[in-house]
Amino acid sequence: MRVRAPLMIQDPEISQMEVGRLVEDWLKIDEDHYLDGPVTPRVAVVDLNPNTEALEPGAVFIPPEGRRTLGSYKVDRKRIYSAHFIQVSVFATVLRTMYMYEEQDTLGRRVAWGFDAPQLLVVPRAGWWANAYYERRSHSLQFFSFRAGTKLIHTSLSRDIVAHETAHALIDGIDPDLYDALDPQSLALHEGVSDLTAVLIAFRSGKLRRAVLDKTNGSIEKSTNFSSIGEQFGRAIDPSGQAGWLRNLLNEDKLDPNGDPADEPEEHELSQVITGVLYRFLVELHTDYKRRLATRFGTTTFAVSGRALYGASEQFKRMIIRGLDYMPPGEITFADYGRAILAADQASFEDDTWRRWLRENFVTRGIVRQESDLDVETNVPEKAIRDVDLQGLVDSDWVAYTFAEKNRKLLGIPRDAQFEVLPRIVVSKRFERGGESLERAAAANEDTASDAGPDGVTPPLKELLFKVRWSQTEPNPRDLGGARTRRIQTGVTLVIDWDQRLIRSLLGPLDLAGRRRARDTMLRRLVGRGLAQISAPDDPDAVQQTLGTGIEAVVTNGILRVRNTGRLLHVAKDAGDA
Repeated sequence: MRVRAPLMIQDPEISQMEVGRLVEDWLKIDEDHYLDGPVTPRVAVVDLNPNTEALEPGAVFIPPEGRRTLGSYKVDRKRIYSAHFIQVSVFATVLRTMYMYEEQDTLGRRVAWGFDAPQLLVVPRAGWWANAYYERRSHSLQFFSFRAGTKLIHTSLSRDIVAHETAHALIDGIDPDLYDALDPQSLALHEGVSDLTAVLIAFRSGKLRRAVLDKTNGSIEKSTNFSSIGEQFGRAIDPSGQAGWLRNLLNEDKLDPNGDPADEPEEHELSQVITGVLYRFLVELHTDYKRRLATRFGTTTFAVSGRALYGASEQFKRMIIRGLDYMPPGEITFADYGRAILAADQASFEDDTWRRWLRENFVTRGIVRQESDLDVETNVPEKAIRDVDLQGLVDSDWVAYTFAEKNRKLLGIPRDAQFEVLPRIVVSKRFERGGESLERAAAANEDTASDAGPDGVTPPLKELLFKVRWSQTEPNPRDLGGARTRRIQTGVTLVIDWDQRLIRSLLGPLDLAGRRRARDTMLRRLVGRGLAQISAPDDPDAVQQTLGTGIEAVVTNGILRVRNTGRLLHVAKDAGDA
């Protein structure tokens, strides 16, 4: 059943962009059924009174009746600070973000959650705090409210923040190991892709898109409304305007490829390196689309900037989100994500113009030392793939395990490693041929183009995602809990072209051993900030610490294992100290 729902573009309390009405309708919600709340089988809004923590009544669902073909929720669109409006707006924004990930030209499937439950709980007014976060343990998105001078700010009314936190939940479903990672680049990647997701959701607002492009003469480079994350939030917590945003994606932040990994900044600041290079990539894509469309129509680049943004953002969306599927499980780095993006693109397209740009700029930003570090092989024939029963791999854990055991060398599984074959995923994705993105952009109505999805011209390609994970030990600093070794997760992702029986991609981590000092630093940071207490499992203080922060650091049989570091991924970087 389809439903119409209003959602916020920007909170007028802190908005400085004139976009006319700050609420727009979204007509594409399509879930199996609906209850008051709003509640669907996959998402449930659970609203609390932030003062009493009492459960608030949910917005009432109104099914279609008579000539009305769309359902709706009973809400006064003019009372944007009312409980029911906040409930419906955050619900719609969460689903809009989910649907973008699940489109056939993106992941091509419904994303399973990273927790063992069917519903993501959304708490739009969880209490008083200038923050918001996703938490796996409670299966929830928690949005808080705070006062900035005379203004009452609800983070659940910020499109950026809601999309960002929803992305954390989606990424946790795609690659759950990132939530337990100790490498700061793994956590920074979680943060960075969530920031880029917020940008893509902003592009899907026709009103905001037109207003920003009109103000900037058709440029996404000149607008902080697109290139900064949490602009409204940052301005609210710093009325002096010195900050103005939480993170700026239009930056020149770099790493030192020859430096000590222990010197890397904390995960929020570190995330700006990967978002900096990828947002610049998006700017270049938009510029190229404007140039080609202006030539085609014999007009100015400004006149076609809206259509160009639609086409460029769709291509960008496909590349950065598909890359998540191709990443290996376990501890990974920006370079591993870059290789996954390149593999997903190279497996489907011969034109390597934009892949060359990414390689060059990953070197410029210090993410890798040389472009060859990002080399990947795609569409490789392999006898083991040609002869295997693919449906058997999907249906039978034993068949899958036997295949991995027999092909340890191919998959890079160490001889003595005890491995786990993760649930196999079969997807049908649509990969556009060269020029199709431009054609769709040319045909788009720039006032309404959003959530368009694929037009179905190109037949979908069937992929099998086969992921194997294992753990290995590495030295642990003796001053951290007395454990001489600690356990980390790693693995490999094999992507198979189902029909052609080719290896589309086979990726493991690029430099797992070389990142050990970065993991040492992260652990010292956790302990130093009081966010983790290294203890034996029978120590009652260990239980207390786990319950307080959600981060586990437990020594068993002399080996340390750290989990739930994803609890650091609050929207504001100092939240972990609260």
